[in-house]
Amino acid sequence: MNTKNIAIGLLFGILIFLVAITLLSKENIIPFEPKTSLTPKILENGLYRFTDAEVGYYFDYPSDALYISVGKNKGEIYNHLTIQFSSVHGYGYQGMMLYVIPNPKKLALEEFLLHEFKGMWTKQAPPINTQKEELGEFLNLNGHPAIKTTLQNYVEIETSAFFIYIHNGDKIIATGPMYGIMNGSEIAPASLQLFNQILNTLTFTP
Repeated sequence: MNTKNIAIGLLFGILIFLVAITLLSKENIIPFEPKTSLTPKILENGLYRFTDAEVGYYFDYPSDALYISVGKNKGEIYNHLTIQFSSVHGYGYQGMMLYVIPNPKKLALEEFLLHEFKGMWTKQAPPINTQKEELGEFLNLNGHPAIKTTLQNYVEIETSAFFIYIHNGDKIIATGPMYGIMNGSEIAPASLQLFNQILNTLTFTP
């Protein structure tokens, strides 16, 4: 093989490597694209309110604390949110995910998680021998039953330490904090604080 062919081969190999890195980065780094809230509102106390009228919920947050991306993947009935905590620095990508799971049978939260749940991304159901007591911490968020869990089947995002499932009739909100797998190593304390602040204002509307 002559020098010219070797050079062409090396160039081709480098090109494939760069394309592969780009694709992997797109898969592992959750991009953010700031978009306007579905029903933007500035409150008297200076907080912003994000409202999803279709699902029937809203939450409040500091105006300079985060960016919200609204999207809908193939097969999703409702929009999901990818939120970047832009006010948290020094930890790489920090943020949270929030999506909606239909609960057409209006099952109790623990019954849904034990018998009807199927991962959005993993498409895996929990082990059939999972018990109610193993699901996690049972909470009450603004009058709605919720479960905070660390079980792998329910925490589908690799960089999320836990997920919280919140019951609201025929819909269940799934949410949890996360960090970027390519440029972060842990969830920052400030991220947990901001996540909890948002969670405490999460309110369902009729």
